[in-house]
Amino acid sequence: MKFKYINILIILVMVMLIVPSCSKMNDLHQPYLDEGEIIYAAKVDSVAPGAGNARIQLQMFIISQRIETVRIFWNDYKDSTDVAVANQTGVKTKILTGMPEKSYIFQFVSLDKFGHRSLPFETVGKVYGPNFQSTLTNRVIKSQTTLVNGKITIVWSGTVDKGVRCDLTYTNTANQQVTRKVPMTENTTILTDVSKEMKYNTLFLPEPAAIDTFYTAFKPVIL
Repeated sequence: MKFKYINILIILVMVMLIVPSCSKMNDLHQPYLDEGEIIYAAKVDSVAPGAGNARIQLQMFIISQRIETVRIFWNDYKDSTDVAVANQTGVKTKILTGMPEKSYIFQFVSLDKFGHRSLPFETVGKVYGPNFQSTLTNRVIKSQTTLVNGKITIVWSGTVDKGVRCDLTYTNTANQQVTRKVPMTENTTILTDVSKEMKYNTLFLPEPAAIDTFYTAFKPVIL
């Protein structure tokens, strides 16, 4: 009988220890239980940034038909803009202008017609400007022949970083201004209709998917 009372006492002590613990666990979970189930809107599928001169293009690829609006944030959520999607799939393009030259982290938050928000989709993009422009130099002409009867041969030096091509502009023998587009892969350019006033500049793309081309100032070619 004595052992029976001891067992009952032990059980009572255990119950007293367990009940407060359960109460504390409920206290921790109660705020989440009060909120109920969280419903998120669908996210954009992917984003392709296109660098530009004081601007950037953001192409959003959308598969879900449950997105009413995409809100784009940057500068640590200090700046934002909305893009209407209207529950349509496909590609939505937004160009942000007047952007200072630097790298940006963009967050894309979708909203459905009920006001539910998605988890953010994040991507990095860069805007170029005067700092990048100041680093550009013309491709160097290594040598050239003397102009004879409209013919001249120009030999170029190696390629320049991020260079796309050179535009070689001159007045031809028919007294017309023409432009020969010289790709970076071309090492020797032969012209047969040159009369006078030759000059050239170099074109640059800061990134392969950039939406803007940068140009150097024209440099004269002495004939």
